[in-house]
Amino acid sequence: MSATVDDLLETFLQLVGRPSPSGSERAVADFILGYLRDAGLDPIEDDTAAATGAGSGNITVVVAGAGKGTPIVIGAHMDTVAVSGPVEPVVENGIVRSAGDTVLGADDKAACTVLLALLRDLAQDPPRARVTGLFTVSEEIGLLGAKALALDSVEARAGFVFDSEGLPGTIVTSAPSLKKVKAEFHGVAAHAGIAPEQGRSAILAASRAIAAMPLGRIDDETTANIGLIEGGAATNVVAERCTIEGEARSRTDDKLAAQVGDMLAAITTAAAETGVDVTTSIEDDFHAFALADGALPVRLARAAADRAGFAVRIAASGGGSDVNVFNAKGLPSVNLGVGYKDIHSPAESMSLERLADTYRFAQALVRAAGEIPE
Repeated sequence: MSATVDDLLETFLQLVGRPSPSGSERAVADFILGYLRDAGLDPIEDDTAAATGAGSGNITVVVAGAGKGTPIVIGAHMDTVAVSGPVEPVVENGIVRSAGDTVLGADDKAACTVLLALLRDLAQDPPRARVTGLFTVSEEIGLLGAKALALDSVEARAGFVFDSEGLPGTIVTSAPSLKKVKAEFHGVAAHAGIAPEQGRSAILAASRAIAAMPLGRIDDETTANIGLIEGGAATNVVAERCTIEGEARSRTDDKLAAQVGDMLAAITTAAAETGVDVTTSIEDDFHAFALADGALPVRLARAAADRAGFAVRIAASGGGSDVNVFNAKGLPSVNLGVGYKDIHSPAESMSLERLADTYRFAQALVRAAGEIPE
């Protein structure tokens, strides 16, 4: 029996009413485990919580099916960006929003809702192809759950994650690599009113470095940002230390290397000009992927869109998702549209129509997997 819009709404409200910023997923994980067990399924929570610092482990559940077609994994993440207070969902004119000044959490609890309803369906009416449902943790702070997941234990030939703002029918086939950039400037402290010339300001060096960097939209594949700056001790002290942290992303490795190089050059030059020392570090956060139109998950997603009557939109993303990790680990995967809006902000919203559409797409995806061989 398929879920109704009211069924989907009830589950969605239960999920968003349980705040789960990265690292605090326990309440949502317990709800998901209970829901799946009530549906007659046997979910497993892995032991990665200690390694990721998350509130729970990742959750997987398998519906074996009849052994036909292509085995697939369908995923969503349980965590959200940080919340600034209780999440109070309000439903008006078929739209769910937050009543307060914090995020709703539709990213990615709308997808969790869809996946739960789908798995309950499959428990009652097993599919032709094996389906693994996956709920990950700490996606928002570096895809930590997916990175820690023992993906080689998941029997699947194609992966799908519902984690895109695009409308149902959107298939994200490429996304960037991301490198984190950190610089720690070390100057000389001095009294700012009595002997400022005896000091060398780490904040001045950091500000010159930031001002000299190419930031924002670099080109259609590349972006860069400085998101954190911290330093100084008091207004009357020339700042001895200052730290800046940022990132660069690109879907092309050469462009990413060039952008990081430009940021490092700006840092080094600013330190030299202001007479301060600087140490830098670069961290690979996740790696780009790009799938051709003939790749198995793309073909399956296209077939699902056709079955469900959705227009196909092939998209390139500027953001990362668990899909980056799955592809890096050797499982061809795509990100799929859910249709939420204004994510990561208090204006975030989820249309019940889009929620139902995503559910229909997920049902069609399972049917397509059952009929298309590997």
